Amino acid sequence: MSDSFYDDMNEADGFTNAAGHFAAVSQRNRAIAHQKEQAEAIRDQTKVIEKQIQAVENQNRIEQDRAGIELQRFEIEQQRFRIEDSQRELLREQSEQLRQLRNLMADTTADITRFRTHYLS
Repeated sequence: MSDSFYDDMNEADGFTNAAGHFAAVSQRNRAIAHQKEQAEAIRDQTKVIEKQIQAVENQNRIEQDRAGIELQRFEIEQQRFRIEDSQRELLREQSEQLRQLRNLMADTTADITRFRTHYLS
């Protein structure tokens, strides 16, 4: 074969190789662009997830605050019950002391009356 035939073949192979390389570079660039799009989508999803996590953490703090408030209410109710019990006990003691005082006064009045009748009449 002639050199021009080989030259034409080599030139055609060069064009074919160049076209293949351009196609490979183009495909690689498309793959990189796709990966960049996926990375951006993942970053967006991460931001959404971070916001959701923040919302859950905020809700947890709110629930913890509510639990703390409920605990304080419980403690206040316990104190109120203790105070009411103390007040009831105090009233009971006062009633008992008043009863004893009335009995003492009645006994004293009876003693004075007996004293008057026996010693003053």
